[in-house]
Amino acid sequence: MRRGAALAAGVGLVAAAVAVLVRGPVGYPDLGLADPGVLVRVLVPVLRTVVDLAGAATVGGLLVALVVATPAVGTTAFSPTGRRALAIARWAGWVGAAGAALSVPASLADSLGGHVPLGPDLVTTMLARGEPVGWLVAAVLGVATAVAAGEVRCWSGGAGVLALAVATVLVPVATGHAADGVGRDLALSSTAFHVVAAAVWLGTLGVLVVVRGGAREWWRAARIGTAAGIVTVASGALAAIVALSGPGGPGAGLDWTVLVLLGAALSLVAGGVLWRRRTGRVAWPVELAVLAAVVGLSAVATRAVPPVQAPGATSTPTALLGYGLAAPPTPAVLATSWRPELTTLTLAVVLAALYAAGLRRLAREGARWPRGRAVAWFAGCALLVVATSSGLGRYGPAVLSVHIAGHMLVATAVPLLWALGAPVVLARRTLPEGSREGPAEWLEHLLAAPTPRRASHPAVALVLVVGSPALLYLTPVFALTQPLGWLQPLMTLWFLLVGVLFLGPLVAGPPDGPGLPPIARLTFLLASMPVHALVGLALLAADHPVSRTPVLPADGGSGQVFVDDFFVRLRLPWAPDLLADQHLAGALAWLLGDLPLLGAVIAVLVAWSHHARAEDADRRADLLVGLTSR
Repeated sequence: MRRGAALAAGVGLVAAAVAVLVRGPVGYPDLGLADPGVLVRVLVPVLRTVVDLAGAATVGGLLVALVVATPAVGTTAFSPTGRRALAIARWAGWVGAAGAALSVPASLADSLGGHVPLGPDLVTTMLARGEPVGWLVAAVLGVATAVAAGEVRCWSGGAGVLALAVATVLVPVATGHAADGVGRDLALSSTAFHVVAAAVWLGTLGVLVVVRGGAREWWRAARIGTAAGIVTVASGALAAIVALSGPGGPGAGLDWTVLVLLGAALSLVAGGVLWRRRTGRVAWPVELAVLAAVVGLSAVATRAVPPVQAPGATSTPTALLGYGLAAPPTPAVLATSWRPELTTLTLAVVLAALYAAGLRRLAREGARWPRGRAVAWFAGCALLVVATSSGLGRYGPAVLSVHIAGHMLVATAVPLLWALGAPVVLARRTLPEGSREGPAEWLEHLLAAPTPRRASHPAVALVLVVGSPALLYLTPVFALTQPLGWLQPLMTLWFLLVGVLFLGPLVAGPPDGPGLPPIARLTFLLASMPVHALVGLALLAADHPVSRTPVLPADGGSGQVFVDDFFVRLRLPWAPDLLADQHLAGALAWLLGDLPLLGAVIAVLVAWSHHARAEDADRRADLLVGLTSR
């Protein structure tokens, strides 16, 4: 079986090399680059194939250890199969880190006609290009993943290493074709889903083949592979559609189009093989070989010029954002100008579906669940979609006031509604328990992990809630991160996570006990309210737009020179006055930040009142029992 997995990896490498030799030096003139020579042209996609295959093995090894080859309930250590899978993940992490490190000079040579500058110019040249920096970051994260995979001893630690491995796989996406051109917001998210799902699909299958999993492990892997295969094909198709709809049309990127269509055909073949495996007819050698070939062809496709980057007439907003903004953001436009943000949209749909599944399970058992909790949870999921996929999400990157309105809703209102929904209580009542570890045990491992427990402590979470908006909006961080489109979903998820960590334990209580008394919860909530007011007042009082980056004058004077910001470069015909819009943003930060916190205070007061009345009723009942017993 190990020989079969090695042969499949060889198929991917050969597919990449042959595809490069067949296509020749196509695409370099379109990008204004000189042909770096056949050696560099072959080396770059082959190294990327090595990194992708190693990344899949790392992700797959961790998944097998955490989810597929689980030990018996009550066992803290990994199963023997899981330990072998962790060893594969560790070595694959080192291989991927080495491939990423070699890709740094290779990608430089690819963009410089086959030459790599030495000496002081090397760093300057590398920093001027995103791809070499991305490979350097991937190499560092790969080393960290390999080291951590060798030291992990518990499930929660393995989950953290898995998150690091996924981040390593995603780094090259941020500097690839998906980060540029028309529709880059959709292309970037769909490509990220595609890459992660493909790594899960290929990696889980490949690692399970090497460690010789049993029938139960193959059954679980088949279910994971089916879900990952569906996401792989669907997200890849969406990314291809976005690219083919570019201004240049399919003909302008014919080389890229042919590679994508060929990869899609091979993916469908692999999907058919996977379906046969689900029905009991195992054909893993064919499936592995086809998936490895798709990885190799995808690596070659990253060197082609997609139609979205072909010459075409596009507006400045379309070139910088990936889409146009024809009308000013009036309330009617914000309500009707929807554009899906795939990351948060997928998160909201998945969380709503899981909650609905829990409610159905309770209903089958004849148990009741407070309707208000369900309404609050689904309202939070809907509000997350509105804040990120409606006009608020579409105009947020171009208008500061709209951006802050969306972020405040995500950071305070959505976490409050989710806390009122009590999802942990519902999960504990509905997740099935078995003889081997499953979702119920994984939830407990996650809740008991040191990092989530410390981060959700009210004092720590308060610092995060206070520091995140102040660091983003009152320092040059906001201006520096605006052009980086791939950072926008990450910032949204960060604000959401910080809000959940802060409001969850204060409103719903910690998952493992009563937690702080109500008066302490109210103290933390009231202490956080002035923060949004201070951020809003700072935005109102500033005499310059915070979206402009300050730099020191060249003559060493004490004054500051402000560089034109991202909003100015958009050249919107209806662009608002930056300072006036910032004043509106300050008012919105104050209002939308404190109103949900006020709602949290009311929720804690109501819960405190109910608890006090229940205690009084218990005391009266005890007194009556004592009197009647005399």
